[in-house]
Amino acid sequence: MELTQLEEAIEKLVTTFLSCAGQEGSMTPDQFRALVQLQLPSLVQDIPSLEEKMQELDVNKDHELEFSEYWKLMGEVAKAIRREDTGKQ
Repeated sequence: MELTQLEEAIEKLVTTFLSCAGQEGSMTPDQFRALVQLQLPSLVQDIPSLEEKMQELDVNKDHELEFSEYWKLMGEVAKAIRREDTGKQ
């Protein structure tokens, strides 16, 4: 069965996380920085400090990003894109 566009997008989000997180299943600050710089370059321009953003996303304060914490970042990115598309602040 062929995936829908939304299913493909979700699969891409998951595989991108897994490719950056590696076998540990979570991202270190260096892995997070590499992901953002490579895959979200416009986000780098909007965030003064990636370290602060990582700390904000790291809900359980283990200095790593688990998938649920990464998913929160994707939600923030989606909201920002929607605001840009609709012109809302």
